Amino acid sequence: MTETTEKAETTETTGRAGTQPGAAGRAYRWVDARAPRIALVAAALYAAVGLAYSLVLGDKIRYYDEEVYVGLARRLVAGEGYTLDGVSPTAYRPPGYPFLLAAVDALGGGIVAMRLVGVAALAGAALLAYRLGERVHSRVAGALAAVLVAFYPLLVFTAGTLYPQVPALFLLLLVIWLGLRAVELPAGWPRRAAAAGAGLAGGLLTLAVPTFAVSVLAVAGWLALRRESRPAARRVVPLLLIATAVLPGAWCVRNALQLHAFVPVSTNNGINLVLGNSEGVTAGGGRVGDIERYEREAAAHVLSEVEQDRFYQEAGRRWIREHPGEAAVLYAEKVANNFSFRNELATSGQRSPVQDMVSAVSYYPLLALFALRLLLARRWKLTGLEKLLVALVLGNVLLLAVFYTRLRFRVPLDGLMLVTSAAMLAELLTGHRPGSQGVTGAPSV
Repeated sequence: MTETTEKAETTETTGRAGTQPGAAGRAYRWVDARAPRIALVAAALYAAVGLAYSLVLGDKIRYYDEEVYVGLARRLVAGEGYTLDGVSPTAYRPPGYPFLLAAVDALGGGIVAMRLVGVAALAGAALLAYRLGERVHSRVAGALAAVLVAFYPLLVFTAGTLYPQVPALFLLLLVIWLGLRAVELPAGWPRRAAAAGAGLAGGLLTLAVPTFAVSVLAVAGWLALRRESRPAARRVVPLLLIATAVLPGAWCVRNALQLHAFVPVSTNNGINLVLGNSEGVTAGGGRVGDIERYEREAAAHVLSEVEQDRFYQEAGRRWIREHPGEAAVLYAEKVANNFSFRNELATSGQRSPVQDMVSAVSYYPLLALFALRLLLARRWKLTGLEKLLVALVLGNVLLLAVFYTRLRFRVPLDGLMLVTSAAMLAELLTGHRPGSQGVTGAPSV
């Protein structure tokens, strides 16, 4: 989309909103006039809050997974390789996030500096959400998306932890944004740089959260099929896919040399499958599930890491084959659990009623806006980019339910959902009946 087109669409949008009386119309006009500044202020304000929050947390590691990620990163920096025990090479945890932490640690940063990876990622995600919201609907939707992403409680909390989900959100938004830029830029090095950047971001995303490899392929497919970008996509998409394969390909070579097996990313797919598909688990249990029988059997066979992964994979598949009805019900329950506001915990005392309330009050209104947008899709057609965002959200919900579902795993999906929710909220602020005379002049991508 050219700058001229953007200005024309912005003028059309502002004009329509400007004809509406009342508080909603005034709010829309006010936000539209200041949209880029609102997005920048939201990202900067969150960055300041995130920095303060990281300083308050300090060097304290609160969760087991955080300890594992930090340990992997520090052993890398110490020259011990990618290992859990300092001796044996491993691929049990996806390597993308520990490598990011190792880069920070190698520069002399401590735990607080590592937390800032998530803070920087969320601030960047807010700015990218502005750009995507602008394309989906209007500058107002972009500003609302930036604010929602920057201050959505679950995102803010997760960004302060040493988990890969918020960096994964940033990388996924970056793949979409750079992919769009690549097909819109004129032929030459800027187009190639954008396509390569999208691919490298997709490769790092795959190494950080492997299930998002499917999303990267979906973005590439969408770019290839998108009518407006089809001619440029013939050159962009192959380069994007090649660049995506670079980092995972290098990791596969490392695994082949050190583990003597083909391991695409990690060796924890099997354990995750059993945790979501066996007789001792529930829809929201995850690691709370009782899989002691399988663990004892695996230990009795004295299996290598790769062999253990294969053992658990077969155990999970076997349970599904032998209990198809139970497996189908459990899968449906896991899909529904993806939309829960809290996790099932091993100890009831670990749950905070205040935390649960904040989670529910912040999540369900935004989910309702997302659902309303889908209900209005026949009257107010989804743009191409909206279709992609909706497909990524719903597709990943179905994919996560193959294994097991936790609130943390849903974090990147909430970030995508917020862009569409912001578009619905912006449409309501126009003062028109949604899909009738509202803001339909936004860029269709």
